[in-house]
Order: sequence, then C-alpha cells, then structure tokens
Amino acid sequence: GMSVFVCILISSLVFRLEKLTKFKIIGCVLGTAGIVVINLDRSLLSGFSLTGDGFILLSTIAYAISSVLIKRFSKDTDTMMLSGWQFLLGGAVMTVIGLLAGGSITLPESPLPAVLMLFYLAFISACAYSIWSLLLKYNPVSKIAVFGFMNPVCGVLLSALLLGEAQQAFRLESLIALVLVSAGIFIVNKMGEKN
Repeated sequence: GMSVFVCILISSLVFRLEKLTKFKIIGCVLGTAGIVVINLDRSLLSGFSLTGDGFILLSTIAYAISSVLIKRFSKDTDTMMLSGWQFLLGGAVMTVIGLLAGGSITLPESPLPAVLMLFYLAFISACAYSIWSLLLKYNPVSKIAVFGFMNPVCGVLLSALLLGEAQQAFRLESLIALVLVSAGIFIVNKMGEKN
C-alpha cells in the first residue's frame, strides 16, 4: 500500500514531473492511514525480515520508478510497446535468476491446464499494465497512482465475497479504511494541484 506514496514522492522530488503540494501529502497520509487501519489485526509491524519485507520494499520502489519512467518515456514512445518490452525483458531476467537459483523449467504430466493458466495470467497482467501505462501517459502520476490505495480495500472486500470471510471484511475497521482511502483519493485528485 505504500507504493502510492513512494510513487508520488519519486515523481515530484526525484524526476520533478509534477509539484508536490500539501494536498497531495494529506491525501497520501489519509490513504496510508486507511491501509494501516485495514491491516491492524494482521500484526502489521511484527517480525520484519530483510528477505521478505525488505524485498517487498524494494518492489515498491521499483514499481514507483517504473510508473514514473512510463510517464516520462510515453511522450515519445507507444505505451503498448513500452509495456511489451518491459514484460519481455523483466520475464527474461526473472527466468535467468530463477534458473541460476536452482529452478527448472519442467511441465507437469498434463501440461495443458498449467499452460492455459500461464497464458491467462500473462494476458490479464499485460492488459492491466497496458491500460495503466495509457492512463499514466495522459494524466499526472499522482492522479493515477493514488487509486492504488484501493487495492488492499478491494482485496478485503473480494475475500469476503469470494472466500466467505465476511466477518473480517464487514467490520468497523474496513469501513474506516474505505473512508480514509476514498478521502485520500478525492483530496489528491480534486485539490492536489492547489498550493
């Protein structure tokens, strides 16, 4: 959930693609507070691990940098090509690292379901990221990235609907988180360009 805040900070302070206003900071703080509230019962700060939480933090920073770079390079390049090259090169790097770390490329005895699932997941990821890239091309990073605060909230709500975890989703903390996240999105999008 912190990727949104990092994305806006990198866009504003490192690449200087937009101005960091007090409303953007307030919106990010409210959205982050919503993420904290929805995760309160999940031992939010217990047992930090460099190989677990540390890599998630690195992933957050990489996501923020990639969003800003897409915004920057999409002015001169087709966003679909950017997404395609990013997936191709990223997949190649992950495959090489996986093989060097002892992984192997083996198919199960009946490979058709596994291959179909792999293509389905690749298609969904490619479509979602291509749409994300198009949105970043035509809008400020802060106005698009702030919607990322909805990911944990939607995750909790979908787990209630699909997995029957209604008692976790439909509780006061979830409502408070939804209000905080929605307020953060509203403030960044409606007042974020003001001083």
